[in-house]
Amino acid sequence: MAKRIVLCGGFSGGHIFPLVTVVQYLKKNYGENNFEFLFIGPRGDLEDNLMVENKIPQKNILCGKLRRYFSLKYFTDSLKIPVGLLQSLWHLLVFMPDMVFAKGGFASVPVVLAAKIYRIPVIIHESDAVPGIANKILGSIADAVGINFEKAKRYFPEKKVFFAGIPVKADSIGGNKDRAREFLGMKKEIKPVILFLGGSQGAFAINETVINSLKKLTSKFQIIHQTGANHFEIIKSLAQGKGYKIGHSDYYPVAFIGKELGDILALADVVVSRAGATSIAELAANRKATILVPITRSANNHQRMNAFELSREKAAVVLEEGNFNQSMLMRYLDRIAFSRDYKLTLAQNIEKFYYPKSVEILAEKIMEISGN
Repeated sequence: MAKRIVLCGGFSGGHIFPLVTVVQYLKKNYGENNFEFLFIGPRGDLEDNLMVENKIPQKNILCGKLRRYFSLKYFTDSLKIPVGLLQSLWHLLVFMPDMVFAKGGFASVPVVLAAKIYRIPVIIHESDAVPGIANKILGSIADAVGINFEKAKRYFPEKKVFFAGIPVKADSIGGNKDRAREFLGMKKEIKPVILFLGGSQGAFAINETVINSLKKLTSKFQIIHQTGANHFEIIKSLAQGKGYKIGHSDYYPVAFIGKELGDILALADVVVSRAGATSIAELAANRKATILVPITRSANNHQRMNAFELSREKAAVVLEEGNFNQSMLMRYLDRIAFSRDYKLTLAQNIEKFYYPKSVEILAEKIMEISGN
Protein backbone atom coordinates (compact mmCIF):
# COMPACT_ATOMS: atom_id res chain seq x y z
CA MET A 1 0.00 0.00 0.00
CA ALA A 2 1.36 3.42 -0.96
CA LYS A 3 2.61 5.65 1.83
CA ARG A 4 0.63 8.91 2.03
CA ILE A 5 2.57 12.09 2.82
CA VAL A 6 1.28 15.65 3.13
CA LEU A 7 3.64 18.53 2.33
CA CYS A 8 3.11 22.05 3.65
CA GLY A 9 4.81 25.44 3.54
CA GLY A 10 4.78 28.24 1.02
CA PHE A 11 5.14 31.87 -0.03
CA SER A 12 8.79 31.54 -1.08
CA GLY A 13 11.14 29.37 -3.11
CA GLY A 14 13.10 28.70 0.08
CA HIS A 15 10.10 26.78 1.40
CA ILE A 16 8.85 25.11 -1.75
CA PHE A 17 12.06 23.91 -3.46
CA PRO A 18 13.28 21.76 -0.51
CA LEU A 19 9.87 20.04 -0.32
CA VAL A 20 9.97 19.19 -4.01
CA THR A 21 13.60 18.06 -3.82
CA VAL A 22 12.76 15.57 -1.05
CA VAL A 23 9.76 14.28 -3.03
CA GLN A 24 11.94 13.70 -6.10
CA TYR A 25 14.49 11.79 -3.99
CA LEU A 26 11.84 9.60 -2.35
CA LYS A 27 10.30 8.69 -5.70
CA LYS A 28 13.66 7.91 -7.25
CA ASN A 29 15.13 5.89 -4.39
CA TYR A 30 12.10 4.25 -2.76
CA GLY A 31 9.86 3.77 -5.79
CA GLU A 32 7.45 6.25 -7.34
CA ASN A 33 4.48 3.91 -6.91
CA ASN A 34 5.14 3.59 -3.18
CA PHE A 35 3.96 7.13 -2.39
CA GLU A 36 0.98 9.41 -2.65
CA PHE A 37 1.77 13.08 -2.01
CA LEU A 38 -0.53 16.03 -1.33
CA PHE A 39 0.54 19.65 -0.93
CA ILE A 40 -1.66 21.73 1.40
CA GLY A 41 -0.85 25.43 1.47
CA PRO A 42 -1.51 28.90 0.07
CA ARG A 43 -2.23 29.56 -3.58
CA GLY A 44 0.67 31.11 -5.49
CA ASP A 45 2.26 30.99 -8.92
CA LEU A 46 5.42 29.31 -7.65
CA GLU A 47 3.50 26.71 -5.66
CA ASP A 48 1.15 26.00 -8.57
CA ASN A 49 3.91 25.68 -11.16
CA LEU A 50 6.15 23.40 -9.10
CA MET A 51 3.36 21.12 -7.92
CA VAL A 52 2.00 20.69 -11.45
CA GLU A 53 5.51 20.13 -12.83
CA ASN A 54 6.18 17.42 -10.24
CA LYS A 55 2.69 15.89 -10.46
CA ILE A 56 1.88 16.65 -6.83
CA PRO A 57 -1.84 17.26 -6.18
CA GLN A 58 -2.59 20.32 -4.05
CA LYS A 59 -5.29 21.77 -1.87
CA ASN A 60 -5.27 25.48 -1.08
CA ILE A 61 -6.03 26.95 2.32
CA LEU A 62 -6.04 30.39 3.94
CA CYS A 63 -2.93 31.18 5.97
CA GLY A 64 -2.60 33.98 8.52
CA LYS A 65 0.75 35.31 9.62
CA LEU A 66 1.71 35.40 13.31
CA ARG A 67 3.10 38.86 14.08
CA ARG A 68 4.92 40.37 17.03
CA TYR A 69 4.29 43.91 15.82
CA PHE A 70 1.13 45.91 15.10
CA SER A 71 -0.23 45.75 11.58
CA LEU A 72 -3.67 46.29 10.10
CA LYS A 73 -3.24 42.83 8.56
CA TYR A 74 -3.28 41.42 12.09
CA PHE A 75 -7.08 41.56 12.13
CA THR A 76 -7.61 39.85 8.77
CA ASP A 77 -4.88 37.29 9.45
CA SER A 78 -6.40 36.44 12.81
CA LEU A 79 -9.51 35.30 10.92
CA LYS A 80 -7.55 33.34 8.33
CA ILE A 81 -5.89 31.08 10.90
CA PRO A 82 -9.06 29.37 12.22
CA VAL A 83 -10.50 29.13 8.69
CA GLY A 84 -7.24 27.58 7.48
CA LEU A 85 -7.37 25.14 10.40
CA LEU A 86 -10.88 24.02 9.46
CA GLN A 87 -9.85 23.62 5.82
CA SER A 88 -6.79 21.59 6.88
CA LEU A 89 -8.89 19.36 9.13
CA TRP A 90 -11.14 18.55 6.18
CA HIS A 91 -8.33 17.90 3.68
CA LEU A 92 -6.45 15.69 6.14
CA LEU A 93 -9.62 13.77 6.99
CA VAL A 94 -10.24 13.02 3.31
CA PHE A 95 -6.59 12.15 2.49
CA MET A 96 -5.62 10.76 5.95
CA PRO A 97 -1.83 10.70 5.48
CA ASP A 98 0.76 8.60 7.26
CA MET A 99 2.66 11.77 8.13
CA VAL A 100 3.12 15.50 7.43
CA PHE A 101 6.41 16.99 6.25
CA ALA A 102 6.29 20.72 7.01
CA LYS A 103 8.82 23.24 5.75
CA GLY A 104 7.65 25.54 8.50
CA GLY A 105 6.60 29.17 8.63
CA PHE A 106 3.08 30.49 9.09
CA ALA A 107 1.84 28.64 5.98
CA SER A 108 2.43 25.38 7.87
CA VAL A 109 0.61 26.36 11.07
CA PRO A 110 -2.97 25.25 10.20
CA VAL A 111 -1.83 21.97 8.65
CA VAL A 112 0.44 20.98 11.53
CA LEU A 113 -2.17 21.89 14.16
CA ALA A 114 -4.77 19.84 12.28
CA ALA A 115 -2.34 16.91 11.99
CA LYS A 116 -1.73 16.85 15.73
CA ILE A 117 -5.48 16.88 16.41
CA TYR A 118 -5.65 13.68 14.34
CA ARG A 119 -2.41 12.40 15.96
CA ILE A 120 -0.68 12.27 12.58
CA PRO A 121 3.16 12.31 12.90
CA VAL A 122 4.87 15.58 11.85
CA ILE A 123 8.40 16.49 10.82
CA ILE A 124 9.36 20.18 10.78
CA HIS A 125 12.34 21.42 8.79
CA GLU A 126 13.97 24.65 10.04
CA SER A 127 16.40 26.25 7.60
CA ASP A 128 17.45 29.36 9.50
CA ALA A 129 19.87 30.01 12.33
CA VAL A 130 17.05 31.58 14.37
CA PRO A 131 13.55 30.13 13.82
CA GLY A 132 10.49 32.32 13.48
CA ILE A 133 7.64 32.32 15.99
CA ALA A 134 5.64 29.82 13.91
CA ASN A 135 8.38 27.20 13.92
CA LYS A 136 9.11 27.69 17.61
CA ILE A 137 5.47 26.82 18.30
CA LEU A 138 5.26 24.00 15.77
CA GLY A 139 8.59 22.53 16.86
CA SER A 140 7.23 22.03 20.36
CA ILE A 141 4.44 19.76 19.10
CA ALA A 142 6.18 18.10 16.12
CA ASP A 143 7.61 14.60 16.38
CA ALA A 144 10.98 15.60 14.90
CA VAL A 145 12.72 18.85 13.91
CA GLY A 146 15.43 18.93 11.26
CA ILE A 147 17.82 21.90 11.53
CA ASN A 148 20.40 23.48 9.23
CA PHE A 149 22.39 25.70 11.62
CA GLU A 150 23.79 24.38 14.89
CA LYS A 151 22.57 27.58 16.56
CA ALA A 152 18.92 26.61 15.94
CA LYS A 153 19.20 23.60 18.27
CA ARG A 154 18.62 25.73 21.37
CA TYR A 155 15.09 26.70 20.26
CA PHE A 156 13.62 23.18 20.17
CA PRO A 157 13.27 20.21 22.55
CA GLU A 158 16.65 18.47 22.40
CA LYS A 159 15.28 14.94 21.97
CA LYS A 160 13.38 15.97 18.80
CA VAL A 161 16.24 17.69 16.97
CA PHE A 162 18.31 16.11 14.22
CA PHE A 163 20.83 17.79 11.91
CA ALA A 164 19.58 17.79 8.32
CA GLY A 165 21.13 20.67 6.38
CA ILE A 166 19.11 21.91 3.39
CA PRO A 167 18.22 19.82 0.34
CA VAL A 168 19.71 21.40 -2.78
CA LYS A 169 18.11 20.82 -6.17
CA ALA A 170 20.16 18.51 -8.37
CA ASP A 171 19.90 20.90 -11.32
CA SER A 172 21.44 23.74 -9.30
CA ILE A 173 24.80 21.94 -8.95
CA GLY A 174 27.48 21.14 -11.52
CA GLY A 175 26.17 23.42 -14.25
CA ASN A 176 27.62 24.20 -17.66
CA LYS A 177 28.96 27.66 -18.50
CA ASP A 178 28.35 27.31 -22.22
CA ARG A 179 24.68 26.45 -21.67
CA ALA A 180 24.35 29.54 -19.48
CA ARG A 181 25.85 31.77 -22.16
CA GLU A 182 23.52 30.27 -24.74
CA PHE A 183 20.49 30.80 -22.48
CA LEU A 184 21.43 34.44 -21.87
CA GLY A 185 22.73 35.19 -25.35
CA MET A 186 26.03 36.20 -23.74
CA LYS A 187 29.27 36.23 -25.69
CA LYS A 188 32.44 34.99 -24.04
CA GLU A 189 34.54 37.90 -22.80
CA ILE A 190 37.49 38.52 -20.52
CA LYS A 191 35.39 40.43 -17.99
CA PRO A 192 34.37 38.62 -14.78
CA VAL A 193 30.69 37.69 -14.49
CA ILE A 194 28.68 39.00 -11.53
CA LEU A 195 25.33 37.43 -10.66
CA PHE A 196 22.75 39.38 -8.64
CA LEU A 197 20.07 37.24 -6.94
CA GLY A 198 17.18 38.79 -5.04
CA GLY A 199 15.38 35.60 -4.12
CA SER A 200 12.39 34.13 -5.95
CA GLN A 201 10.41 37.36 -5.56
CA GLY A 202 13.21 39.82 -6.30
CA ALA A 203 14.68 42.44 -3.96
CA PHE A 204 14.06 46.18 -4.28
CA ALA A 205 17.28 47.18 -2.50
CA ILE A 206 19.44 45.03 -4.80
CA ASN A 207 17.53 46.05 -7.93
CA GLU A 208 17.83 49.75 -7.13
CA THR A 209 21.58 49.62 -6.50
CA VAL A 210 22.22 47.58 -9.66
CA ILE A 211 20.30 50.06 -11.85
CA ASN A 212 22.00 53.05 -10.22
CA SER A 213 25.43 51.43 -10.69
CA LEU A 214 25.08 50.03 -14.22
CA LYS A 215 27.65 52.32 -15.82
CA LYS A 216 30.39 51.40 -13.34
CA LEU A 217 29.38 47.76 -13.15
CA THR A 218 29.42 47.15 -16.89
CA SER A 219 32.72 48.98 -17.30
CA LYS A 220 34.40 46.10 -15.43
CA PHE A 221 31.98 43.17 -15.38
CA GLN A 222 29.31 41.26 -17.25
CA ILE A 223 26.13 41.49 -15.17
CA ILE A 224 23.42 38.84 -14.79
CA HIS A 225 20.52 40.25 -12.80
CA GLN A 226 17.58 38.22 -11.48
CA THR A 227 15.02 40.95 -10.88
CA GLY A 228 11.98 38.99 -9.71
CA ALA A 229 8.96 38.62 -11.98
CA ASN A 230 7.11 41.60 -10.50
CA HIS A 231 10.10 43.91 -11.00
CA PHE A 232 11.30 42.77 -14.41
CA GLU A 233 9.44 45.14 -16.73
CA ILE A 234 10.26 48.29 -14.74
CA ILE A 235 13.93 47.26 -14.37
CA LYS A 236 14.15 46.56 -18.11
CA SER A 237 12.53 49.93 -18.85
CA LEU A 238 14.91 51.79 -16.54
CA ALA A 239 17.94 50.06 -18.08
CA GLN A 240 16.77 50.86 -21.61
CA GLY A 241 16.21 54.45 -20.54
CA LYS A 242 19.88 54.57 -19.61
CA GLY A 243 20.83 53.36 -23.09
CA TYR A 244 21.33 49.67 -22.33
CA LYS A 245 20.12 47.18 -24.91
CA ILE A 246 18.81 44.17 -23.03
CA GLY A 247 20.92 41.08 -23.67
CA HIS A 248 23.78 43.27 -24.84
CA SER A 249 25.90 46.02 -23.30
CA ASP A 250 27.12 43.44 -20.76
CA TYR A 251 23.78 43.60 -18.91
CA TYR A 252 21.49 40.54 -18.79
CA PRO A 253 18.36 40.93 -16.66
CA VAL A 254 16.21 37.83 -16.04
CA ALA A 255 12.81 37.81 -14.32
CA PHE A 256 13.38 34.46 -12.60
CA ILE A 257 16.08 31.80 -12.83
CA GLY A 258 14.66 28.30 -12.63
CA LYS A 259 16.28 25.16 -14.02
CA GLU A 260 19.06 27.30 -15.48
CA LEU A 261 20.38 28.18 -11.99
CA GLY A 262 23.13 25.55 -11.95
CA ASP A 263 24.45 26.69 -15.33
CA ILE A 264 24.34 30.36 -14.38
CA LEU A 265 26.05 29.72 -11.04
CA ALA A 266 28.80 27.84 -12.90
CA LEU A 267 29.31 30.92 -15.07
CA ALA A 268 29.33 33.49 -12.25
CA ASP A 269 32.62 34.59 -10.71
CA VAL A 270 30.95 36.43 -7.81
CA VAL A 271 27.35 36.29 -6.55
CA VAL A 272 25.47 39.05 -4.75
CA SER A 273 22.50 37.52 -2.95
CA ARG A 274 19.93 37.76 -0.21
CA ALA A 275 20.70 35.61 2.83
CA GLY A 276 17.88 33.11 2.68
CA ALA A 277 19.03 29.72 3.93
CA THR A 278 18.19 27.86 0.72
CA SER A 279 20.06 30.41 -1.40
CA ILE A 280 23.07 30.06 0.89
CA ALA A 281 22.97 26.27 0.55
CA GLU A 282 22.93 26.54 -3.26
CA LEU A 283 25.84 29.00 -3.23
CA ALA A 284 27.76 26.74 -0.84
CA ALA A 285 27.15 23.71 -3.05
CA ASN A 286 28.70 25.61 -5.95
CA ARG A 287 31.59 27.12 -3.93
CA LYS A 288 30.70 30.68 -4.97
CA ALA A 289 32.46 33.76 -3.62
CA THR A 290 29.49 35.69 -2.28
CA ILE A 291 28.32 39.07 -1.01
CA LEU A 292 25.22 38.68 1.17
CA VAL A 293 22.68 41.50 1.55
CA PRO A 294 20.22 40.31 4.24
CA ILE A 295 16.70 41.72 4.38
CA THR A 296 16.59 44.30 7.15
CA ARG A 297 13.05 43.46 8.26
CA SER A 298 12.99 39.69 7.87
CA ALA A 299 11.08 37.79 10.56
CA ASN A 300 13.19 37.50 13.71
CA ASN A 301 16.07 38.97 11.68
CA HIS A 302 16.58 35.46 10.33
CA GLN A 303 18.47 36.59 7.22
CA ARG A 304 20.83 38.76 9.27
CA MET A 305 21.44 35.85 11.65
CA ASN A 306 22.12 33.51 8.70
CA ALA A 307 24.53 36.05 7.22
CA PHE A 308 26.25 36.49 10.58
CA GLU A 309 26.93 32.74 10.78
CA LEU A 310 28.73 32.90 7.42
CA SER A 311 30.56 36.12 8.24
CA ARG A 312 31.87 34.57 11.45
CA GLU A 313 33.41 31.76 9.39
CA LYS A 314 34.78 34.19 6.77
CA ALA A 315 32.54 32.43 4.25
CA ALA A 316 30.94 35.54 2.75
CA VAL A 317 31.09 39.32 2.73
CA VAL A 318 28.01 40.78 4.44
CA LEU A 319 26.63 44.20 3.55
CA GLU A 320 23.64 45.57 5.44
CA GLU A 321 20.96 47.16 3.26
CA GLY A 322 21.85 50.59 4.68
CA ASN A 323 25.43 50.16 3.42
CA PHE A 324 24.52 48.56 0.10
CA ASN A 325 25.32 51.41 -2.26
CA GLN A 326 27.39 51.87 -5.40
CA SER A 327 30.59 52.75 -3.54
CA MET A 328 30.54 49.75 -1.17
CA LEU A 329 29.39 47.38 -3.88
CA MET A 330 32.17 48.31 -6.30
CA ARG A 331 34.75 48.23 -3.53
CA TYR A 332 33.99 44.62 -2.59
CA LEU A 333 33.40 43.40 -6.14
CA ASP A 334 36.82 44.74 -7.12
CA ARG A 335 38.41 43.12 -4.10
CA ILE A 336 36.84 39.70 -4.70
CA ALA A 337 36.76 39.47 -8.50
CA PHE A 338 40.34 40.63 -9.04
CA SER A 339 41.97 38.83 -6.10
CA ARG A 340 42.34 35.14 -6.85
CA ASP A 341 43.41 34.30 -3.29
CA TYR A 342 40.56 36.16 -1.60
CA LYS A 343 37.96 34.70 -3.96
CA LEU A 344 39.34 31.19 -3.34
CA THR A 345 39.23 31.71 0.45
CA LEU A 346 35.57 32.73 0.32
CA ALA A 347 34.75 29.80 -1.96
CA GLN A 348 36.47 27.27 0.29
CA ASN A 349 34.86 28.62 3.46
CA ILE A 350 31.30 28.80 2.12
CA GLU A 351 31.50 25.16 1.01
CA LYS A 352 31.40 24.23 4.71
CA PHE A 353 27.72 25.24 4.70
CA TYR A 354 26.79 22.62 2.09
CA TYR A 355 25.63 19.23 3.34
CA PRO A 356 25.41 16.85 0.36
CA LYS A 357 23.51 14.16 2.29
CA SER A 358 20.76 16.52 3.45
CA VAL A 359 18.02 15.14 1.21
CA GLU A 360 19.02 11.57 2.10
CA ILE A 361 18.83 12.34 5.84
CA LEU A 362 15.39 13.93 5.53
CA ALA A 363 14.09 11.09 3.37
CA GLU A 364 15.28 8.48 5.89
CA LYS A 365 13.66 10.40 8.76
CA ILE A 366 10.38 10.62 6.80
CA MET A 367 10.43 6.85 6.22
CA GLU A 368 11.18 6.26 9.91
CA ILE A 369 8.50 8.60 11.29
CA SER A 370 5.84 7.44 8.86
CA GLY A 371 6.37 3.82 9.83
CA ASN A 372 8.74 2.27 7.31
